[in-house]
Amino acid sequence: MFSTKNSYGVNEKMNGKDRFTNKLNIFKENFASARVGVLIISLNVVFIILSAVLISVLPENTGHSVPELLRLAFTLMVNPSGKYVYSEAPISLIITTVVVLLGMISLTGGTVGFITSYISDFLAKTAHGKTQLHLKNHIVILNYNNKVPSIIFDYCFDDMKNTYITILTREEKQTVLDEIENMYNQKDSKKRFKNIIVRSGNPMSKIDLDKINIKDARTVLIMTPKPSDGEVPGVTEDRSFEVSKLFMFVTWYFTNIKSEEKANIVVETSSSNMEKMVKEYKNENNNQIAVPVDYNEITGKMLAIISIMPSLNGVMKQLFSFEGVEIYIKDAPDKISLEDEYKCNTSVVPLFDNDGKRVYIAEDEDEIGNMISPVKLKRAPLENPFEPRIVFEKKEIIIVGVNCKLHHILESLACFKKKYNNEELHVILAGVKDEEEKLKEIYVNPKYTGILMPEKYHYIIVSDIYNPMADLGEVTSDKADSIIFLSDDNASSIHIDEKPLIYWTNLKKSLRSNKNVDVIVEILDSQNMSIIELKNKDQIIVSDDFLGHLYAQLGKTPERLDVLKDMITSEGANEVEEGEEEAQDEGDFICATVKQFFEGVDTELKFATKRELMMWVYESTGHKALPIGVVKDAVPYIFARTTGKNTGLDSDVLLGISDDMVYKSKGNGITLDPDDEIVVFMIG
Repeated sequence: MFSTKNSYGVNEKMNGKDRFTNKLNIFKENFASARVGVLIISLNVVFIILSAVLISVLPENTGHSVPELLRLAFTLMVNPSGKYVYSEAPISLIITTVVVLLGMISLTGGTVGFITSYISDFLAKTAHGKTQLHLKNHIVILNYNNKVPSIIFDYCFDDMKNTYITILTREEKQTVLDEIENMYNQKDSKKRFKNIIVRSGNPMSKIDLDKINIKDARTVLIMTPKPSDGEVPGVTEDRSFEVSKLFMFVTWYFTNIKSEEKANIVVETSSSNMEKMVKEYKNENNNQIAVPVDYNEITGKMLAIISIMPSLNGVMKQLFSFEGVEIYIKDAPDKISLEDEYKCNTSVVPLFDNDGKRVYIAEDEDEIGNMISPVKLKRAPLENPFEPRIVFEKKEIIIVGVNCKLHHILESLACFKKKYNNEELHVILAGVKDEEEKLKEIYVNPKYTGILMPEKYHYIIVSDIYNPMADLGEVTSDKADSIIFLSDDNASSIHIDEKPLIYWTNLKKSLRSNKNVDVIVEILDSQNMSIIELKNKDQIIVSDDFLGHLYAQLGKTPERLDVLKDMITSEGANEVEEGEEEAQDEGDFICATVKQFFEGVDTELKFATKRELMMWVYESTGHKALPIGVVKDAVPYIFARTTGKNTGLDSDVLLGISDDMVYKSKGNGITLDPDDEIVVFMIG
């Protein structure tokens, strides 16, 4: 399942020479005018020093101090007929003439004009990406879309001094920089990722790829081009084809490089043919990692799991981001079982093993392997081991809209329903008249009959999206447990997110009258977040934001993709068709209240430490359930933390995704109320 060959590693420290070279290239690219200014000033300073050295040998200047010599040299260069006292010695004539010539070269109008012309030419070449970069071990992003600002933002929380980004796109450079800056402002972030170069150019040009030194890159991210304002609906496949062409061009480029170490390739795709192409390339090139990322599949699975367990929204954002804790893959330690490491690790949580690798949750990979002697549990396991009694409250889910993510949502919900025997779980679909044919096809598809239940529930046609209450009012007000508003795949950039925002705006009063309903709005452009008022229990999935975190992670370690996908799906419950291999399910994340998880518990539970809570549940469930965090007051707290910020897993201090989200329970331990939620990794 996992392969780490030719992977640079997550926080690989670059040597000082490479860091200096990269920093110098970024300065030359982003501060070209300042660079020229520094060169001009430096040249003049050198000429003045050289002149001072020359006149210091003259007899008339004997006994002068260094500052006086510099002043005399500058005076002679600026005004040869001024107050400088000339000697009649022949050497004085020669040297003073040379000094005057140096002054003419650096200070005369002709020279200034020549330098000005050079500066203009240099700045023009820099602006159009004509200069050669010499970056090493950097991450290259080819093409630009709404997810890229989120990628850049997430690197603010990584090891910034060892991370360098180059973007090559047909978009205008200033447009890209402005949108990245808007992301910082929207997040109200004081951090800025500065190790970045944006080039306007053609990703399909070998010359442009040579200019950004792609051959020495760590990872190449091939993104789907941003839809233009004038694009008409129905062009999704065209953009997918453009990604396919770029992938073929990039792989041709790397094929002609005679090097053992070649950049990893991460390809954003929504096409099964494209996914197959990437996997075939990977199989043929064992010294190069190539990973296809089906963004419709990832987002669909996220929407499905969050519709059942809304609190996983915050949990997954933390696990899929550099901010907070992360997923790491390391070689499994010799002769140390998972059970032993659960008990002994100071501040990380091991999850499962696969092919000699062990998957961890940690904030700092340097903490992995730091173990202590086994801790004697202060509380013994429950006397009677039990199967986790997880009763999911969500039974009726309404999905409004039809896009490429819908069938992934339904597949994931169907698998979840089967795996956890949630017989009451079902889905009702809704859409406008133009989507009716697609809804009919979905309802007669045998794969979805178990989740759609067409014999009892029929799809709903919304006749007017500006007045959806007429058709959706009854089900959303009285029956729905969760409602998902899907975006339009084929909308141009100026119309993106219109449908879900209009639906949500016109239904929000009805939705809020039902206090038990959770609202999930799919937003493709994070700048539209401000339109939605965050009140009550509204849940928002910002697709480009969430996927941006994921792509940032894959830019460092592409192998994380399989692990993260496995954790948000119940693929092992799929029906396996003839000729297909059964999907391996290492485990799932579950979020349930204390009273849901512990049958009959209606009072608070007290634990001396996080480790005690983990081991209590782990032992009591026969090693089937491992708590990794809790949700208190709608804020997720993941347990794995470094000892630099608290005392590790034996601390009662809980930290959220950022350090200002600190929670300390009353007394000396962790107290869980019946309505607090436990985040659990269900093993296998």
